[in-house]
Amino acid sequence: MSAFARSLIVAVTVPALALPAMQAQAHHPVVHELGAMRVASMQQAALAFLGTLTDRQRETVTSTLDDNATRTSWSNLPVSMAPRSGLVVAEMSSAQRRALHAMMASALSSQGYLKSATIMWHEDVLRGMFDAMVEAMPDNDARKAQALAFADNYDSEKFFVTVFGDPESDDWGWLVTGHHFAANFTVSGGKIAFTPMFVGANPQVVQEGRYAGWRLLQHESDRALDLLRSLDNSQLAQAVVSAEVDGDIFAGPGNQQSHKQAFGIKASELNPLQRRLLDGLLDEYLSDASNEAAARQRASIEADGPEALRFAWWGTTNEPRGRYMFRVQGPSVLIDFVREGSGDGAYNHVHSIMRDPSNDYGADWLRLHYQEAHQE
Repeated sequence: MSAFARSLIVAVTVPALALPAMQAQAHHPVVHELGAMRVASMQQAALAFLGTLTDRQRETVTSTLDDNATRTSWSNLPVSMAPRSGLVVAEMSSAQRRALHAMMASALSSQGYLKSATIMWHEDVLRGMFDAMVEAMPDNDARKAQALAFADNYDSEKFFVTVFGDPESDDWGWLVTGHHFAANFTVSGGKIAFTPMFVGANPQVVQEGRYAGWRLLQHESDRALDLLRSLDNSQLAQAVVSAEVDGDIFAGPGNQQSHKQAFGIKASELNPLQRRLLDGLLDEYLSDASNEAAARQRASIEADGPEALRFAWWGTTNEPRGRYMFRVQGPSVLIDFVREGSGDGAYNHVHSIMRDPSNDYGADWLRLHYQEAHQE
């Protein structure tokens, strides 16, 4: 693919205070009764969605939990570059779309659902910007035909859903994926897993027009920048891996082994305020799922201990809208966030993912192995 086409797809320092009297941040404990209620709600919503479908649609939307190719067919790329499995929103009636969104809302928090729905809607904003750019191109520009052919990738109706297994059984799940988005939920024995989850946006901040100023995934970067700014020089030396971003280590589709190498400063090397800031960054991601799913994931992270949890940074440290990447990494969590190049020559394009190296796709609970194909 040409460079042109790819481009189209495409403060104040917080003082490091010593706060020995500060108590650990309170988090929701794992309550099995609440988890059972959440699973029942998810089950009801999934069955209701399936109940709206025709026989042909139901055949397209359903698969088995051991279908590796379909479970790992999510991507952040436009559909023409990474074809998806499942039933596309464009082929759903209004009633079916309402049922799909109810299924998503049953598993996500209000925060997580709003992020997800906004990313889907944002494709239409991107399409409007793309169309205006193409319209301004001279008709004799050979790239115009290429751009016109690519434009249909940007569409809020080009998201795909698959339901795995039988929601009336103990083990089942679903996947919704499209450009800049993938949500994987797995239910197993009354427990809920919600990784891998990919979110992204281009433009991250809308610059012009009716939606100028709208911004997606802002708090993820803000919380990480707050933590970075709180570090003293010796801590920065541990946290900052390189002045350049290494995009090859981003834990996107097909890069499951990215967690094998540890980077950055250990949580045990942070002071109490900085630990609070790291907790806040973790919570920004965990809280995209329901309270019940987030509490279980948080409990796993805390059980691993502060010696096992790290924060790392690549790229510029003093340009909030520059080129950088950060990572939060431990045995039960891997969070990556990167600012990518955008068509305007800036870095107004972000990708982020949360994984659980020990239990992506609920694999540990299901005793299954999911191997993702590498994607360019």
